[in-house]
Amino acid sequence: MVPPKAPAHRTIKGAQRVQELIAVAAEQFLENGFDAVAVDNLIARVGGSRRNVYDYFGGKEGLFKAAMLHVSTEMAKPLDELKIEGLEIEEVLPAFGRQLVRTALSPQTLAVHRLLTNEGRRFPEVAQAMLAASYLKILDKLAVWIAAHQASPTSKLNPDISPAVLAEQFMSMTSSDVKLRAIVGLVQPPLSDTAIDKIVMSAVNTFLYGATARSALPRSSSNPNE
Repeated sequence: MVPPKAPAHRTIKGAQRVQELIAVAAEQFLENGFDAVAVDNLIARVGGSRRNVYDYFGGKEGLFKAAMLHVSTEMAKPLDELKIEGLEIEEVLPAFGRQLVRTALSPQTLAVHRLLTNEGRRFPEVAQAMLAASYLKILDKLAVWIAAHQASPTSKLNPDISPAVLAEQFMSMTSSDVKLRAIVGLVQPPLSDTAIDKIVMSAVNTFLYGATARSALPRSSSNPNE
């Protein structure tokens, strides 16, 4: 499902229309699912023609892929733009964790989860591309920072554990549970900063010090309803 290469020459207005079409299509696909979205309705809202859609995207499935990649990139942007290079654990993990939780609980992320639940098997290439553009991209960013930190002689992170494994564990500990609770309605976003801090600092403590009786950072509950 690879769309044909878009024409190399297009007017500024035409390029803007393509981007608007992608944005509107993303909104409609997330809200209604693939089958319920008609290309003609999108064109009626944005302008252009069916020929434009087929020239640039190869058809509705190509437009779906482009729209979902747009969504994934936008979802990842706050974490992707977070500056962590060269910073210490006490600065990075809490800040990264807070943004992970906010991203996990955003309406867009929850809508993407619902869409992939319904359409992921039908469009595995799209689902995999979305994963690579969002979760895996952020996982790699954190793993690179962890690897650099492990190389320091004063690092608190075990150099014998894969950076990718540590990054995956931290991301899971921080945001997976609260996202699942939000999906089934046990948590109602948005959460307060205090509730987010409870989740994040609990994860940071456990990540750094394990489930021992003592920890170097203040204890806090991971239950946002407390």
